[in-house]
Amino acid sequence: MKTYKNTLAVAVMSGVLMTGCVTTDGDRTRMEGAGFGALIGAVVGGIAGGEEGAILGALVGGGAGFLVGNEIAKRKQQYATTEQFLDAEIAHVQEINTATARYNQNLRNEITQLDRDAQHLRNQYNAGRIEQSALASKRSDLQKQLATNRELEQGLVNELKVQERILSEERPARSANDPYIARLENEVKVLQQNLSQLRDGSSQLASIDQRLSV
Repeated sequence: MKTYKNTLAVAVMSGVLMTGCVTTDGDRTRMEGAGFGALIGAVVGGIAGGEEGAILGALVGGGAGFLVGNEIAKRKQQYATTEQFLDAEIAHVQEINTATARYNQNLRNEITQLDRDAQHLRNQYNAGRIEQSALASKRSDLQKQLATNRELEQGLVNELKVQERILSEERPARSANDPYIARLENEVKVLQQNLSQLRDGSSQLASIDQRLSV
């Protein structure tokens, strides 16, 4: 957890610096959103690591303002042909899947350690050897990680919506055995599996958090 805490501390400081330099309410709202996005992205990077963390960090922060149609149009305009666009989307989802698989694996390792720590703390508390504040501190770390997971889940859900819309729009115009559609469909299936595993991780974190409640 040391690496995670250090990353979080840097991210929090970045968020404070970003939100402390604005002058108008509108600017403050935009910058506070950017600061929170940077914080979540940094925590994701601390779990996934390096380039993979950056890929996942870019997914978060869309929130309620995310519009599937606008996102697809923005991506399409970068390519001269539909084939180039589909090829780019296949590569994009492959990157997300690789990064999410790494994140999920690291998260599983993190959960194993958190589970042990939580059980030890609970036993210590029940035996009267530690104060309630020790449990509260561990819960605070857990809840930050859970919030990060849920932000990432929403980012993956948004990406899934984009890819499903692309498939629904492009299938009718292409042959039944089109290789681009087949490859994209395969990556979308993997994305769905990765999202399911991430949600399982969130459920486990929530369960550990409940065991630490007093």
